[in-house]
Amino acid sequence: MDIHTTIKTLLAKGTSRRKIATQMGLHRKVIKRIEQGIATGSPPRGYIRNKKLSGLEDLVRGFISSELTAELIHQKLAKDHSLSVSYTTVSRFVRELKADRESFVPMHSAAGEEAQVDFGYLGVFRRADGKSVKVWVFCMVLSHSRLGYFEAVTDQSVETFIRCHIRAFEAFCGVPQMVRLDNLKAGVTVPDFYEPLIQQQYAMFLAHYGAAAIPCRVRTPEHKGKVESGVKYVKNNFLRGLGHRDFDRLDPDLREWSGTVANRRTHGTTKRVPFEVWDHTERDALLPLPLHRYEFYHVEERKVTRFGHVTFQNNYYSVPCSLVGQTLRLHSNGSLLRISHDGQEVALHRALNGEKGMYVTQTAHLPLHKQPHGPEHYAERLEREIGPEALDMMRLMQQYDSSHWKEKVRGLLHLCRAHPPERVREACRRALEHGIYSYRSVRDICLILEHTPQQHPQQFQAPPNAGGMAHDLSIYDQIAR
Repeated sequence: MDIHTTIKTLLAKGTSRRKIATQMGLHRKVIKRIEQGIATGSPPRGYIRNKKLSGLEDLVRGFISSELTAELIHQKLAKDHSLSVSYTTVSRFVRELKADRESFVPMHSAAGEEAQVDFGYLGVFRRADGKSVKVWVFCMVLSHSRLGYFEAVTDQSVETFIRCHIRAFEAFCGVPQMVRLDNLKAGVTVPDFYEPLIQQQYAMFLAHYGAAAIPCRVRTPEHKGKVESGVKYVKNNFLRGLGHRDFDRLDPDLREWSGTVANRRTHGTTKRVPFEVWDHTERDALLPLPLHRYEFYHVEERKVTRFGHVTFQNNYYSVPCSLVGQTLRLHSNGSLLRISHDGQEVALHRALNGEKGMYVTQTAHLPLHKQPHGPEHYAERLEREIGPEALDMMRLMQQYDSSHWKEKVRGLLHLCRAHPPERVREACRRALEHGIYSYRSVRDICLILEHTPQQHPQQFQAPPNAGGMAHDLSIYDQIAR
Protein backbone atom coordinates (compact mmCIF):
# COMPACT_ATOMS: atom_id res chain seq x y z
CA MET A 1 0.00 0.00 0.00
CA ASP A 2 2.91 2.39 0.77
CA ILE A 3 4.46 1.73 -2.64
CA HIS A 4 1.08 2.19 -4.33
CA THR A 5 0.56 5.58 -2.63
CA THR A 6 4.09 6.78 -3.47
CA ILE A 7 3.77 5.87 -7.15
CA LYS A 8 0.36 7.54 -7.33
CA THR A 9 1.83 10.75 -5.88
CA LEU A 10 4.80 10.76 -8.25
CA LEU A 11 2.61 10.12 -11.30
CA ALA A 12 0.35 12.99 -10.28
CA LYS A 13 3.40 15.28 -10.29
CA GLY A 14 4.21 14.18 -13.85
CA THR A 15 7.21 11.98 -13.08
CA SER A 16 7.94 9.44 -15.78
CA ARG A 17 7.72 5.71 -15.27
CA ARG A 18 11.44 5.28 -15.99
CA LYS A 19 12.40 7.85 -13.35
CA ILE A 20 9.98 6.36 -10.76
CA ALA A 21 11.38 2.88 -11.43
CA THR A 22 14.93 4.18 -10.94
CA GLN A 23 14.11 6.01 -7.72
CA MET A 24 12.16 3.12 -6.16
CA GLY A 25 14.19 0.21 -7.49
CA LEU A 26 11.23 -1.36 -9.27
CA HIS A 27 10.71 -2.64 -12.80
CA ARG A 28 8.87 -0.39 -15.24
CA LYS A 29 6.27 -3.11 -15.81
CA VAL A 30 5.40 -2.98 -12.12
CA ILE A 31 4.99 0.79 -12.35
CA LYS A 32 2.76 0.35 -15.40
CA ARG A 33 0.57 -2.27 -13.68
CA ILE A 34 0.09 -0.03 -10.65
CA GLU A 35 -0.73 2.92 -12.93
CA GLN A 36 -3.38 0.87 -14.71
CA GLY A 37 -4.84 -0.16 -11.37
CA ILE A 38 -5.07 3.47 -10.30
CA ALA A 39 -6.81 4.38 -13.53
CA THR A 40 -9.41 1.59 -13.17
CA GLY A 41 -9.83 2.02 -9.43
CA SER A 42 -8.70 -1.55 -8.66
CA PRO A 43 -7.13 -2.09 -5.18
CA PRO A 44 -3.41 -2.85 -5.10
CA ARG A 45 -2.46 -6.48 -4.80
CA GLY A 46 0.87 -8.24 -4.60
CA TYR A 47 2.20 -11.22 -6.46
CA ILE A 48 0.58 -14.48 -5.32
CA ARG A 49 2.45 -17.75 -5.89
CA ASN A 50 0.71 -21.05 -6.24
CA LYS A 51 1.30 -23.14 -3.12
CA LYS A 52 2.67 -26.64 -3.55
CA LEU A 53 0.24 -27.95 -0.93
CA SER A 54 -2.84 -26.21 -2.29
CA GLY A 55 -5.84 -28.52 -2.18
CA LEU A 56 -4.42 -30.61 0.68
CA GLU A 57 -5.77 -28.44 3.48
CA ASP A 58 -8.35 -30.98 4.67
CA LEU A 59 -5.83 -33.82 4.63
CA VAL A 60 -3.26 -31.88 6.64
CA ARG A 61 -5.94 -30.67 9.07
CA GLY A 62 -6.78 -34.33 9.72
CA PHE A 63 -3.13 -35.02 10.51
CA ILE A 64 -3.10 -32.03 12.86
CA SER A 65 -6.24 -33.27 14.60
CA SER A 66 -4.45 -36.60 15.15
CA GLU A 67 -1.72 -34.58 16.93
CA LEU A 68 0.97 -35.46 14.41
CA THR A 69 4.02 -33.20 14.36
CA ALA A 70 5.06 -31.30 11.24
CA GLU A 71 7.93 -33.74 10.76
CA LEU A 72 5.62 -36.76 10.78
CA ILE A 73 3.20 -34.99 8.41
CA HIS A 74 6.09 -34.32 6.04
CA GLN A 75 7.06 -38.01 6.14
CA LYS A 76 3.47 -39.17 5.48
CA LEU A 77 3.05 -36.76 2.55
CA ALA A 78 6.29 -37.96 0.98
CA LYS A 79 5.62 -41.66 1.57
CA ASP A 80 1.87 -42.04 1.10
CA HIS A 81 1.21 -39.25 -1.44
CA SER A 82 4.59 -39.06 -3.25
CA LEU A 83 4.85 -35.30 -2.71
CA SER A 84 8.30 -33.82 -3.19
CA VAL A 85 8.21 -30.87 -0.81
CA SER A 86 10.69 -29.68 1.77
CA TYR A 87 10.15 -29.95 5.50
CA THR A 88 10.26 -26.15 5.76
CA THR A 89 7.33 -25.84 3.35
CA VAL A 90 5.27 -28.38 5.29
CA SER A 91 6.12 -26.77 8.61
CA ARG A 92 5.06 -23.32 7.35
CA PHE A 93 1.84 -24.79 5.92
CA VAL A 94 1.04 -26.51 9.25
CA ARG A 95 1.59 -23.26 11.16
CA GLU A 96 -0.77 -21.40 8.82
CA LEU A 97 -3.49 -24.03 9.27
CA LYS A 98 -3.06 -24.02 13.04
CA ALA A 99 -3.36 -20.25 13.05
CA ASP A 100 -6.61 -20.53 11.08
CA ARG A 101 -7.92 -23.27 13.37
CA GLU A 102 -7.15 -21.87 16.82
CA SER A 103 -6.75 -18.44 18.29
CA PHE A 104 -5.07 -17.81 21.63
CA VAL A 105 -6.40 -15.61 24.38
CA PRO A 106 -3.86 -13.88 26.66
CA MET A 107 -3.82 -15.54 30.08
CA HIS A 108 -3.67 -13.15 33.02
CA SER A 109 -2.83 -14.38 36.51
CA ALA A 110 -3.47 -12.74 39.84
CA ALA A 111 -0.57 -12.00 42.17
CA GLY A 112 0.75 -15.21 43.73
CA GLU A 113 -1.53 -17.41 41.67
CA GLU A 114 0.80 -19.09 39.20
CA ALA A 115 4.39 -19.79 38.22
CA GLN A 116 5.55 -21.41 34.98
CA VAL A 117 8.57 -23.68 34.76
CA ASP A 118 10.65 -25.22 31.97
CA PHE A 119 14.15 -26.23 30.88
CA GLY A 120 16.11 -24.71 27.98
CA TYR A 121 19.25 -26.10 26.34
CA LEU A 122 22.28 -23.80 26.50
CA GLY A 123 24.87 -25.94 24.73
CA VAL A 124 28.19 -27.57 25.65
CA PHE A 125 30.52 -26.04 28.24
CA ARG A 126 33.95 -27.04 29.57
CA ARG A 127 34.74 -28.01 33.14
CA ALA A 128 37.99 -27.13 34.93
CA ASP A 129 39.43 -30.57 34.09
CA GLY A 130 38.86 -29.95 30.37
CA LYS A 131 35.88 -32.30 30.02
CA SER A 132 32.82 -31.17 28.11
CA VAL A 133 29.36 -31.13 29.67
CA LYS A 134 25.89 -30.41 28.29
CA VAL A 135 24.10 -27.62 30.14
CA TRP A 136 20.44 -26.65 30.46
CA VAL A 137 18.90 -23.65 32.17
CA PHE A 138 16.11 -24.16 34.67
CA CYS A 139 13.66 -21.29 34.42
CA MET A 140 10.75 -20.42 36.72
CA VAL A 141 8.72 -17.25 36.07
CA LEU A 142 5.99 -15.77 38.26
CA SER A 143 3.10 -15.17 35.86
CA HIS A 144 1.91 -11.91 37.44
CA SER A 145 5.14 -9.98 37.98
CA ARG A 146 7.31 -11.88 35.43
CA LEU A 147 10.04 -12.19 38.06
CA GLY A 148 12.30 -15.03 36.98
CA TYR A 149 14.63 -17.52 38.64
CA PHE A 150 17.36 -19.07 36.45
CA GLU A 151 19.84 -21.83 37.27
CA ALA A 152 22.32 -23.78 35.14
CA VAL A 153 22.04 -27.58 35.47
CA THR A 154 23.64 -30.60 33.83
CA ASP A 155 20.61 -32.91 33.82
CA GLN A 156 16.82 -32.89 34.01
CA SER A 157 16.40 -35.58 36.67
CA VAL A 158 13.64 -35.53 39.28
CA GLU A 159 16.10 -34.58 42.02
CA THR A 160 17.51 -31.65 40.04
CA PHE A 161 13.99 -30.55 39.10
CA ILE A 162 12.80 -30.49 42.72
CA ARG A 163 15.94 -28.90 44.18
CA CYS A 164 15.69 -26.09 41.61
CA HIS A 165 12.07 -25.57 42.68
CA ILE A 166 13.14 -25.29 46.32
CA ARG A 167 15.77 -22.65 45.55
CA ALA A 168 13.32 -20.77 43.31
CA PHE A 169 10.66 -20.62 46.03
CA GLU A 170 13.25 -19.37 48.50
CA ALA A 171 14.40 -16.73 46.01
CA PHE A 172 10.77 -15.58 45.58
CA CYS A 173 10.30 -15.57 49.40
CA GLY A 174 7.11 -17.56 48.94
CA VAL A 175 5.26 -20.25 47.00
CA PRO A 176 2.76 -19.76 44.14
CA GLN A 177 -0.56 -21.55 44.38
CA MET A 178 -0.04 -23.39 41.07
CA VAL A 179 2.97 -24.45 39.02
CA ARG A 180 2.36 -24.79 35.29
CA LEU A 181 4.85 -27.13 33.67
CA ASP A 182 5.51 -28.90 30.42
CA ASN A 183 5.01 -32.67 30.18
CA LEU A 184 8.48 -33.38 31.55
CA LYS A 185 9.24 -36.89 32.77
CA ALA A 186 10.56 -35.29 35.97
CA GLY A 187 7.11 -33.90 36.70
CA VAL A 188 4.47 -35.78 34.68
CA THR A 189 4.40 -39.55 34.25
CA VAL A 190 1.50 -39.80 31.78
CA PRO A 191 0.86 -36.65 29.69
CA ASP A 192 -2.94 -36.60 29.81
CA PHE A 193 -4.49 -33.12 29.70
CA TYR A 194 -7.61 -34.01 31.64
CA GLU A 195 -6.10 -36.33 34.25
CA PRO A 196 -2.30 -36.12 34.28
CA LEU A 197 -0.41 -38.55 36.50
CA ILE A 198 2.03 -36.37 38.42
CA GLN A 199 5.34 -37.99 39.30
CA GLN A 200 4.99 -39.26 42.88
CA GLN A 201 8.07 -37.55 44.30
CA TYR A 202 7.14 -34.24 42.66
CA ALA A 203 3.57 -34.49 43.97
CA MET A 204 4.86 -35.09 47.52
CA PHE A 205 7.15 -32.09 47.19
CA LEU A 206 4.35 -29.77 46.02
CA ALA A 207 2.08 -31.02 48.81
CA HIS A 208 4.79 -30.13 51.34
CA TYR A 209 4.81 -26.55 50.04
CA GLY A 210 1.02 -26.32 49.62
CA ALA A 211 1.13 -25.88 45.82
CA ALA A 212 -0.44 -27.79 42.92
CA ALA A 213 0.83 -28.76 39.46
CA ILE A 214 -0.95 -27.98 36.17
CA PRO A 215 0.63 -29.72 33.15
CA CYS A 216 0.12 -28.16 29.71
CA ARG A 217 -1.57 -29.94 26.86
CA VAL A 218 0.71 -32.03 24.68
CA ARG A 219 2.54 -29.97 22.03
CA THR A 220 0.96 -26.67 23.10
CA PRO A 221 3.82 -24.54 24.47
CA GLU A 222 1.56 -21.47 24.08
CA HIS A 223 -0.06 -22.41 27.40
CA LYS A 224 3.18 -21.56 29.20
CA GLY A 225 4.28 -18.74 26.97
CA LYS A 226 5.68 -16.66 29.84
CA VAL A 227 8.39 -19.16 30.72
CA GLU A 228 8.96 -19.95 27.02
CA SER A 229 9.72 -16.26 26.54
CA GLY A 230 11.95 -16.37 29.61
CA VAL A 231 14.01 -19.23 28.16
CA LYS A 232 14.33 -17.40 24.83
CA TYR A 233 15.40 -14.26 26.68
CA VAL A 234 18.18 -16.21 28.43
CA LYS A 235 19.41 -17.58 25.12
CA ASN A 236 19.17 -14.33 23.13
CA ASN A 237 20.38 -11.92 25.80
CA PHE A 238 22.51 -13.74 28.37
CA LEU A 239 24.01 -16.56 26.29
CA ARG A 240 24.93 -14.40 23.29
CA GLY A 241 26.63 -11.86 25.50
CA LEU A 242 28.38 -14.40 27.73
CA GLY A 243 31.71 -14.45 25.88
CA HIS A 244 33.01 -17.75 27.31
CA ARG A 245 32.23 -21.46 27.67
CA ASP A 246 33.60 -22.01 31.17
CA PHE A 247 31.14 -24.10 33.18
CA ASP A 248 32.53 -23.01 36.56
CA ARG A 249 31.83 -19.36 35.73
CA LEU A 250 28.42 -19.98 34.14
CA ASP A 251 26.16 -20.11 37.21
CA PRO A 252 27.67 -17.03 38.99
CA ASP A 253 27.36 -15.04 35.75
CA LEU A 254 23.77 -16.24 35.32
CA ARG A 255 22.83 -15.15 38.86
CA GLU A 256 24.42 -11.74 38.35
CA TRP A 257 22.65 -11.27 35.01
CA SER A 258 19.34 -12.33 36.57
CA GLY A 259 19.62 -9.80 39.39
CA THR A 260 20.96 -6.86 37.38
CA VAL A 261 19.42 -7.31 33.92
CA ALA A 262 16.57 -9.81 33.60
CA ASN A 263 14.54 -8.81 36.66
CA ARG A 264 15.45 -5.10 36.52
CA ARG A 265 14.49 -4.39 32.91
CA THR A 266 11.18 -3.00 31.72
CA HIS A 267 9.28 -6.06 30.53
CA GLY A 268 8.28 -5.94 26.87
CA THR A 269 4.69 -7.10 27.48
CA THR A 270 3.73 -5.64 30.84
CA LYS A 271 5.83 -2.46 30.42
CA ARG A 272 6.73 -2.78 34.09
CA VAL A 273 9.89 -3.80 35.98
CA PRO A 274 9.44 -7.41 37.25
CA PHE A 275 11.33 -6.81 40.51
CA GLU A 276 9.26 -3.78 41.40
CA VAL A 277 5.95 -5.54 40.72
CA TRP A 278 7.07 -8.51 42.82
CA ASP A 279 8.30 -6.29 45.64
CA HIS A 280 5.18 -4.10 45.79
CA THR A 281 2.43 -6.59 44.95
CA GLU A 282 3.27 -10.25 44.52
CA ARG A 283 5.63 -10.99 47.42
CA ASP A 284 2.89 -10.67 50.04
CA ALA A 285 0.42 -12.65 47.89
CA LEU A 286 2.62 -15.76 47.75
CA LEU A 287 2.05 -18.67 50.14
CA PRO A 288 4.50 -18.67 53.07
CA LEU A 289 7.46 -21.01 52.98
CA PRO A 290 7.18 -24.06 55.31
CA LEU A 291 9.25 -24.17 58.48
CA HIS A 292 11.48 -26.91 57.09
CA ARG A 293 12.82 -27.58 53.63
CA TYR A 294 11.44 -30.54 51.75
CA GLU A 295 13.65 -33.56 52.35
CA PHE A 296 14.32 -35.20 49.02
CA TYR A 297 14.18 -38.99 48.86
CA HIS A 298 15.58 -41.14 46.11
CA VAL A 299 12.77 -43.54 45.15
CA GLU A 300 13.64 -46.89 43.61
CA GLU A 301 12.07 -50.33 43.34
CA ARG A 302 13.96 -53.51 44.21
CA LYS A 303 13.11 -57.20 44.33
CA VAL A 304 13.83 -59.05 47.58
CA THR A 305 16.55 -61.69 47.16
CA ARG A 306 16.26 -65.24 48.47
CA PHE A 307 18.44 -64.14 51.39
CA GLY A 308 15.73 -61.70 52.51
CA HIS A 309 17.64 -58.53 51.53
CA VAL A 310 17.27 -55.75 48.95
CA THR A 311 20.16 -54.12 47.13
CA PHE A 312 20.69 -50.37 47.40
CA GLN A 313 23.85 -48.57 46.24
CA ASN A 314 25.90 -51.79 46.30
CA ASN A 315 24.91 -52.76 49.85
CA TYR A 316 22.30 -55.21 51.18
CA TYR A 317 19.52 -54.34 53.63
CA SER A 318 17.22 -56.84 55.34
CA VAL A 319 13.43 -56.96 55.14
CA PRO A 320 10.96 -59.38 56.79
CA CYS A 321 11.61 -62.90 55.52
CA SER A 322 7.97 -63.27 54.44
CA LEU A 323 8.60 -60.75 51.62
CA VAL A 324 11.14 -62.85 49.70
CA GLY A 325 10.49 -62.48 45.97
CA GLN A 326 8.31 -59.36 46.37
CA THR A 327 9.08 -55.99 44.72
CA LEU A 328 9.46 -53.25 47.32
CA ARG A 329 9.83 -49.47 47.09
CA LEU A 330 12.92 -47.83 48.59
CA HIS A 331 13.10 -44.22 49.81
CA SER A 332 16.47 -42.75 50.81
CA ASN A 333 17.58 -39.25 51.78
CA GLY A 334 21.24 -40.23 52.03
CA SER A 335 21.23 -41.04 55.74
CA LEU A 336 18.10 -43.18 56.14
CA LEU A 337 16.65 -45.92 53.96
CA ARG A 338 12.90 -46.51 54.23
CA ILE A 339 11.48 -49.65 52.62
CA SER A 340 7.75 -50.00 51.98
CA HIS A 341 5.38 -52.59 50.55
CA ASP A 342 1.92 -51.62 49.28
CA GLY A 343 2.28 -48.21 50.92
CA GLN A 344 3.23 -49.63 54.35
CA GLU A 345 6.72 -49.19 55.78
CA VAL A 346 8.27 -52.62 56.48
CA ALA A 347 11.89 -51.71 57.29
CA LEU A 348 14.02 -48.75 58.31
CA HIS A 349 17.84 -48.77 58.07
CA ARG A 350 20.73 -46.39 58.43
CA ALA A 351 22.15 -45.99 54.92
CA LEU A 352 25.80 -46.92 54.43
CA ASN A 353 27.79 -44.29 52.53
CA GLY A 354 31.15 -44.99 50.94
CA GLU A 355 30.96 -48.74 51.60
CA LYS A 356 30.20 -51.60 49.24
CA GLY A 357 29.12 -55.20 49.63
CA MET A 358 27.99 -54.78 53.26
CA TYR A 359 25.01 -56.61 54.79
CA VAL A 360 22.76 -54.69 57.19
CA THR A 361 20.49 -57.21 58.94
CA GLN A 362 17.91 -56.73 61.66
CA THR A 363 17.28 -59.73 63.89
CA ALA A 364 13.51 -59.38 63.73
CA HIS A 365 13.61 -59.84 59.94
CA LEU A 366 15.13 -63.33 60.17
CA PRO A 367 13.03 -66.51 60.21
CA LEU A 368 12.01 -67.52 63.73
CA HIS A 369 14.39 -70.48 63.84
CA LYS A 370 17.27 -68.26 62.71
CA GLN A 371 16.81 -65.56 65.33
CA PRO A 372 19.13 -65.51 68.37
CA HIS A 373 17.34 -66.20 71.66
CA GLY A 374 18.06 -65.52 75.30
CA PRO A 375 18.33 -67.93 78.28
CA GLU A 376 14.62 -67.68 79.04
CA HIS A 377 13.72 -69.07 75.62
CA TYR A 378 16.02 -72.09 75.98
CA ALA A 379 15.01 -72.71 79.60
CA GLU A 380 11.35 -72.83 78.64
CA ARG A 381 11.97 -75.23 75.76
CA LEU A 382 14.20 -77.59 77.77
CA GLU A 383 11.72 -77.89 80.62
CA ARG A 384 8.80 -78.32 78.24
CA GLU A 385 10.38 -80.74 75.76
CA ILE A 386 12.75 -82.75 78.02
CA GLY A 387 12.30 -82.04 81.71
CA PRO A 388 13.81 -80.34 84.76
CA GLU A 389 16.98 -82.47 84.47
CA ALA A 390 17.80 -80.75 81.17
CA LEU A 391 17.22 -77.33 82.77
CA ASP A 392 19.75 -78.19 85.50
CA MET A 393 22.16 -79.30 82.78
CA MET A 394 21.80 -75.91 81.04
CA ARG A 395 22.64 -74.04 84.25
CA LEU A 396 25.87 -76.02 84.60
CA MET A 397 26.73 -75.28 80.97
CA GLN A 398 26.19 -71.55 81.56
CA GLN A 399 28.35 -71.65 84.68
CA TYR A 400 31.35 -73.50 83.28
CA ASP A 401 31.20 -72.61 79.55
CA SER A 402 29.70 -69.15 79.14
CA SER A 403 30.92 -68.77 75.53
CA HIS A 404 29.36 -71.85 73.92
CA TRP A 405 26.51 -72.88 76.18
CA LYS A 406 23.87 -72.00 73.55
CA GLU A 407 25.32 -74.46 71.05
CA LYS A 408 25.33 -77.23 73.67
CA VAL A 409 21.74 -76.49 74.67
CA ARG A 410 20.65 -76.60 71.03
CA GLY A 411 22.41 -79.96 70.86
CA LEU A 412 20.32 -81.26 73.76
CA LEU A 413 17.15 -80.12 72.00
CA HIS A 414 18.34 -81.74 68.78
CA LEU A 415 18.71 -85.10 70.58
CA CYS A 416 14.91 -85.21 70.89
CA ARG A 417 14.74 -85.74 67.12
CA ALA A 418 16.63 -89.06 67.40
CA HIS A 419 15.58 -90.21 70.88
CA PRO A 420 12.40 -90.12 72.93
CA PRO A 421 12.30 -87.29 75.48
CA GLU A 422 12.25 -89.86 78.33
CA ARG A 423 15.59 -91.28 77.16
CA VAL A 424 17.19 -87.83 76.90
CA ARG A 425 15.85 -86.93 80.34
CA GLU A 426 17.30 -90.14 81.78
CA ALA A 427 20.64 -89.44 80.13
CA CYS A 428 20.71 -85.93 81.64
CA ARG A 429 19.91 -87.36 85.06
CA ARG A 430 22.78 -89.88 84.92
CA ALA A 431 25.20 -87.24 83.65
CA LEU A 432 24.25 -84.89 86.50
CA GLU A 433 24.79 -87.70 89.04
CA HIS A 434 28.41 -87.92 87.90
CA GLY A 435 28.90 -84.12 87.63
CA ILE A 436 29.07 -84.16 83.82
CA TYR A 437 27.64 -81.19 81.81
CA SER A 438 28.87 -81.84 78.26
CA TYR A 439 26.57 -82.45 75.31
CA ARG A 440 28.69 -85.36 74.04
CA SER A 441 28.33 -87.25 77.31
CA VAL A 442 24.53 -86.93 77.21
CA ARG A 443 24.57 -88.05 73.57
CA ASP A 444 26.71 -91.13 74.37
CA ILE A 445 24.50 -92.10 77.31
CA CYS A 446 21.47 -91.87 74.99
CA LEU A 447 23.16 -94.28 72.57
CA ILE A 448 23.98 -96.70 75.38
CA LEU A 449 20.40 -96.58 76.63
CA GLU A 450 19.15 -97.13 73.09
CA HIS A 451 21.11 -100.39 72.75
CA THR A 452 20.51 -101.61 76.29
CA PRO A 453 17.51 -104.00 76.35
CA GLN A 454 14.86 -102.87 78.73
CA GLN A 455 14.39 -105.35 81.57
CA HIS A 456 10.89 -105.81 82.87
CA PRO A 457 10.98 -107.01 86.55
CA GLN A 458 9.07 -110.20 87.21
CA GLN A 459 6.58 -110.47 90.02
CA PHE A 460 8.35 -112.10 92.99
CA GLN A 461 6.64 -115.08 94.41
CA ALA A 462 7.81 -116.49 97.73
CA PRO A 463 8.35 -120.27 97.83
CA PRO A 464 5.78 -122.25 99.70
CA ASN A 465 6.37 -122.93 103.40
CA ALA A 466 8.90 -119.98 103.60
CA GLY A 467 7.26 -118.76 106.72
CA GLY A 468 7.57 -115.11 105.68
CA MET A 469 11.38 -115.25 105.56
CA ALA A 470 11.77 -115.04 101.70
CA HIS A 471 12.63 -111.58 100.09
CA ASP A 472 13.08 -110.21 96.49
CA LEU A 473 16.85 -109.70 96.12
CA SER A 474 16.60 -107.87 92.72
CA ILE A 475 16.20 -104.60 94.54
CA TYR A 476 19.91 -104.69 95.23
CA ASP A 477 20.61 -104.69 91.49
CA GLN A 478 18.64 -101.47 91.15
CA ILE A 479 20.61 -99.92 93.99
CA ALA A 480 23.92 -100.89 92.26
CA ARG A 481 22.89 -98.97 89.20
